[in-house]
Amino acid sequence: MGESFGLHVPIGDDLARLRDVVGAFALDAGLDRQRVDSLVLAVSEAASNVLEHARAPGTVSARSDAEGVTVQIVDEGGTLTHDHLDLTPQWPPRRGMGLWVIRQVCDRVSLDHPDGRSRLELFMRREPAPGPREVSHQHRADA
Repeated sequence: MGESFGLHVPIGDDLARLRDVVGAFALDAGLDRQRVDSLVLAVSEAASNVLEHARAPGTVSARSDAEGVTVQIVDEGGTLTHDHLDLTPQWPPRRGMGLWVIRQVCDRVSLDHPDGRSRLELFMRREPAPGPREVSHQHRADA
């Protein structure tokens, strides 16, 4: 079953533009400014990781529905693993905080590897939900 994304942007060196585009999309989708800023931070961290670690093309896609905004960050390198996603950085941190930050600010984070790619999916509800955030390790192979 195909999913319809209202935003589809290649990841390039201009992360400021990517942040602006994702922020505008999330605002238009009805998220409040604080939740938009959190989502933009998470997407920027994920895109930075693609540029630094995947060394392969990547894309950011986003869609909204009545519940909130879903963003997928896909890289062709497929190097992001569940171990990376679960890692809690040592204190004091020097580097390597991006995925931890993503897990802290997003309502739901999942990772799968369709066709050898890494697909990190971030979800931000319109309204904060009580309780812990979800991190899921999907093993589906659909695109």
